Amino acid sequence: MAEPRARRASTIRRPAGALTHGRPHGWSLAVALSAAVFVLVAAALGAGWLTSLRTHTTIYTYAGPVRQVNIQLSSGDATIVGSPSPAVEVRRTDRYAFGHRATERRTAANGALTISSACPRVVVGSCSASYEVAVPETATVVVRTSSGDVRLEGFRGTATVRTGSGSVDAEAYCGFGISAASGSGNLHVAAACAPQFLQLHTGSGDASAQVPPGRYRIQAAGVQRHVAGVTSDAKAPFSLDLHSGGGAVTIGGGL
Repeated sequence: MAEPRARRASTIRRPAGALTHGRPHGWSLAVALSAAVFVLVAAALGAGWLTSLRTHTTIYTYAGPVRQVNIQLSSGDATIVGSPSPAVEVRRTDRYAFGHRATERRTAANGALTISSACPRVVVGSCSASYEVAVPETATVVVRTSSGDVRLEGFRGTATVRTGSGSVDAEAYCGFGISAASGSGNLHVAAACAPQFLQLHTGSGDASAQVPPGRYRIQAAGVQRHVAGVTSDAKAPFSLDLHSGGGAVTIGGGL
């Protein structure tokens, strides 16, 4: 009797679409749950930020005498106002959330008042401290900010301003001179009388100066350059130095 033939191993073919995926069904559920938790946490933090948001104003006076005022801000704007008073008057406005308020330090020595403000390093929340400072008209002012704007109003002293990305604006200026520099902000000065020097340098913003008509030592460089109403004279007693790496430079004579 003949021996039975060995059966060939059969190959099972699955219909298209019947292949099983490598990840189990539970993985999709875990991803969905994680996304839902993330949304809930974000919503809770947003609600907490709104409910904890605070604004607080502090006013104080430093009797002086003061020859120089130094202001250093990590977050916030600065406004300098010329005053006939020999004292320095400070109005500080804090805006913060989750109790993370800026810390202020004040020192006074040899006729110089230094005010510095810094926000704590936080993962969640916001913090800023802006200052409005009334200074003696003839005082020297040095202002440094990380990103805040700086404004000078009716100021008659000498000012040095440095800001990382903020803008600088001076109106009705009638003082010895202003030196202002910004990494990317716009710089503008409107002078009521001819300054001894005016230096405005910005990395990518616009720089503009409006001064009384007359003769000035002029240096102006920018992507666009416009000078009108003033006369360039290398021997003039007043100097205008405006520079922008990526913006326009404008000098105009007349108010």
